[in-house]
Amino acid sequence: MTEPLISARNIKKYFDVKGGKLKAVDGISFDIYPQETFGLVGESGCGKSTAGRTIVRLYEPTDGELIFNGQNIYNLPRKEMQEVRRDFQMIFQDPYASLNPRMTVEDIVAEPLDIYQAWKTRAERSDRVIELLRLVGLNDEHVLRFPHEFSGGQRQRIGIARALALHPKFIVCDEPISALDVSIQAQVVNLLKKLQNELGLTYMFIAHDLSMVRYISDRVGVMYLGHMMELAKSDELYSNPLHPYTKALLSAIPIPDPEIQKNRKRIMLEGDVPSPINPKEGCRFVDRCQYAKDICRKETPKFEEKKENHFAACHIV
Repeated sequence: MTEPLISARNIKKYFDVKGGKLKAVDGISFDIYPQETFGLVGESGCGKSTAGRTIVRLYEPTDGELIFNGQNIYNLPRKEMQEVRRDFQMIFQDPYASLNPRMTVEDIVAEPLDIYQAWKTRAERSDRVIELLRLVGLNDEHVLRFPHEFSGGQRQRIGIARALALHPKFIVCDEPISALDVSIQAQVVNLLKKLQNELGLTYMFIAHDLSMVRYISDRVGVMYLGHMMELAKSDELYSNPLHPYTKALLSAIPIPDPEIQKNRKRIMLEGDVPSPINPKEGCRFVDRCQYAKDICRKETPKFEEKKENHFAACHIV
């Protein structure tokens, strides 16, 4: 296998809140390889969006390393980090909130070009904007319109065009389809796959729609309460899940065949997700796991390779 484009090592992001530390991301590690899509899934509040924002340094990390081009970008001063940031971009979850309603589409898409002074003439700037809009399936005539004149799917395409402006190598897609109609979701995902093939992009795709993650991702990581619970190639994870939490998540995916669906056993998780503020020692999933043992309450399981290229954090696997 080639060298990773990105290596995350023991990344942590804590927030100071009333009552202690909210451990949104608590020591996750993984690699992302060139031109692959790394899916990150889990229930709402598990820390996956915080992980994505910490990786691109929208949030300053509490601890850990992120190795890119052989250096830990978390140690870089602001000026050097700005150069690295050209290679890191983000597509946000809400296409209604992530576009400035007072700016035209041309100014929104050209904003990264303006920040990095990546044009010499106004004509060059305009040409690049039109090129980007065509790339994502929009028209030249859209440049002078405002965000409120577009549908949700079109707005997300504008956000994708903006993310591509500086020829990035790595894009974090933070639930880019969750705010869209189901009929539009597949169009946006197919667009992302097409752009990846044409431009050689590498994605981190954050979502809670497990069937869509399977469709787009090469490898998938499963998060729960700030910890990485399982990580494997997409087909392997969906066919042979090891962690009880992953098995419960996958059992909730509906199957189009009514006979199979009728006879499937759904794994129901009891209780609520515990608070991430000052969590106890031991496995984060212990209070909802039907297989929990004494060691699970006392000792946090190591995230380690259980089968070839299949990692899990579980005492009973």
